[in-house]
Amino acid sequence: MKSPLYLTLWALSSLATVMLPSISVADFFKYKDDGGNLIITNRFEDVPKKYRNRVKVVWDKDLAAKDPVARRSAAALEQYEQLEAAKKAQQAAEEKKSKSTKGKTLVYELDENTGQLIRRFE
Repeated sequence: MKSPLYLTLWALSSLATVMLPSISVADFFKYKDDGGNLIITNRFEDVPKKYRNRVKVVWDKDLAAKDPVARRSAAALEQYEQLEAAKKAQQAAEEKKSKSTKGKTLVYELDENTGQLIRRFE
């Protein structure tokens, strides 16, 4: 019978093995074949042996930088973050304004000449 420590270590190593590919940064391999065609794959084993000396490793962030959809997504995310920052700044300004009037009394006054309602804090 195996010890509980052995089973625990086995379970942790199995979990780490399963989780590792999702954590690691993906890379791609690109090369040109004899016909001049550019071929990109994510598995080095898929590259024929005669082309392996021509292979260049490309990280996925480099490919994403060239992808127009990824660029638009990044721009949209940046715009969203800027809007959120502006909203927070506006809320902070409103809170500051409301704190400045705290403890004061709002007075309404009617201007007899123009009939305008005048509001002020005292």
